[in-house]
Amino acid sequence: MTTTLRRDLALLLALASAAALGATGVSCSSSSVGGSSATQGTGGAGASGSGGSAGAGGEGGTFIGSGPNPDGPFVDFPAGPQLDMGAPAEAPALFQGMPGEPQGGPCLSEPPVDALVPTNWTPLRFEWIAPAGHNVFELRLKVDNQVNELWVYTSATSYTIPAEIWSGLAGHSAGRDIKMTVRSGQIDGGQLVAGPLAGTEGVVHVAPVAAPGSIVYWTTGAPGSGKTALKGFSIGDTQLTTVLSPEIMGGDTTCVACHASSPDGALTFFTRDATLGTRTVTARKVDGTAGLPTEAQVSSVALGLLGRQKQSAPTLSEKRYTAQDAVAITVMIDPAFTGNKNELVWTDLHTLDPVTGSGILPRIGDTHAPASPTFWHDGTTIAYTTATTSGEGVVTGITDADTTMDIYTVPFNDRQGGNATPLPGASDPGFLEFYPVISPGDTLLAFNRFAPYKFDGVNWADSYDEPMAEVFVVPAKGGEPVRVAANDPPACVNRPSPGITNSWPRWAPSAEAFQGKKYYWLTFSSKRRDLNNPQLFVSGVVTKVQPDGTEVIEKTYPALYVTSQVPEENNHTPAWDVFQIEPPQ
Repeated sequence: MTTTLRRDLALLLALASAAALGATGVSCSSSSVGGSSATQGTGGAGASGSGGSAGAGGEGGTFIGSGPNPDGPFVDFPAGPQLDMGAPAEAPALFQGMPGEPQGGPCLSEPPVDALVPTNWTPLRFEWIAPAGHNVFELRLKVDNQVNELWVYTSATSYTIPAEIWSGLAGHSAGRDIKMTVRSGQIDGGQLVAGPLAGTEGVVHVAPVAAPGSIVYWTTGAPGSGKTALKGFSIGDTQLTTVLSPEIMGGDTTCVACHASSPDGALTFFTRDATLGTRTVTARKVDGTAGLPTEAQVSSVALGLLGRQKQSAPTLSEKRYTAQDAVAITVMIDPAFTGNKNELVWTDLHTLDPVTGSGILPRIGDTHAPASPTFWHDGTTIAYTTATTSGEGVVTGITDADTTMDIYTVPFNDRQGGNATPLPGASDPGFLEFYPVISPGDTLLAFNRFAPYKFDGVNWADSYDEPMAEVFVVPAKGGEPVRVAANDPPACVNRPSPGITNSWPRWAPSAEAFQGKKYYWLTFSSKRRDLNNPQLFVSGVVTKVQPDGTEVIEKTYPALYVTSQVPEENNHTPAWDVFQIEPPQ
């Protein structure tokens, strides 16, 4: 499978009214199914498990010497010290003439030590937390097939590798480790008056593969603005494209939210709110025109069925999106059609008959409310959250009488459904599990979970904007859940998880294979940055392919910050897929 950067844009199932909604708790939804709210405290105990946990495949091996370019040497790094952001000319001589203390220096917060970086990532940015009074910083980067070290002095607490250097390095040193060291000191009057002090030392791994596709996410804009939009970028872009917004939609649209891509990337299916208080699902082109789909793509009758009120959380399947057989699954509640209960509803996207063009998908054995469905790529299965209470298709809660919130699966069975069964590893009665999403190849399922608690001593926390949520991965057929290392920022950030709203995981549209391993990528939102607003992160999950073709999780990796997003905005419910949009201008 190609590892070149795709310019298509992505939208796989991102349902906006749940997940982290920022410090303000802004959402297109006004529902509340439990006692939890965006202003709740951190509450009781979170999910168990240690950071950096690995699956049955072992700890994961070194990347040094294993990449596609094992030879060299290369000269992507320039020779000699580089001065950046007003660093004084005497800094290199002062630092090199004074080895200083072996500890107490800057703590690297980005990228995290041990992170896995796609070869098509934006130019790698380094950020650190400085000791008090220190005003000059030394960053040194070394790769074993590069002739030179990158040796930088700066007065800022961050540094981004220049694009031309990063491009060469990512290609020539793919599959290798970058060794990082950072030191700091205080220079006054041309003299080193404090330090240098050694800080973080460690490695990040340049993956031997790229991350495919693009990410589109829901944003509510800056805190308090309520400016909802779907924004997106291809992996490697440094700027954003606004895919949809109420202004682009026009008419009486007040909010665009819960979204999913058509498997060919030509359309987005999303939730639309209007001035009359209606909430419906519709589909539009993603080429910047917000044009309606053609009749061959989605019939006008099907659009009408999707446009019934109280419908949300669309999901589609590659296998069930053909000229002969195209289906969307949504969550709907209606007094007549669903008996005033939340149900999984299928809609035939080619239907010409409004009576037979949609129906309820039977979930035999499950009487709870469904939410947040995810459709297997092969069209055979749907996983969803089942819970005591449900609202807006994605927000789920529990009660004193019934604390069920688990991941179930049900066969699609050509719209006939079947027995609904709990997914082993994602249906533990000791935890609340929600927001499932299936990986490419239908191999792994990522989801959120946390231990139930009453945030105010009376009301149970629900899935909405839940600070104790963490991301786990389990085999698609069930098994031992793995707590991904991406949950944990560096310790010096002083924002431990659980407690930072790690929410709404979504997979890249394909997994790249290299030397008996598969490289999966996850994106999710988290409130681990200084502004305490939801922001997007990306991390790697690597499996080892067994002789029989099965896969076991070998290692999960810490998460990279997405530098192309607007840091002041509330960005969450990401989607990752292929999308036919124009790149940013």
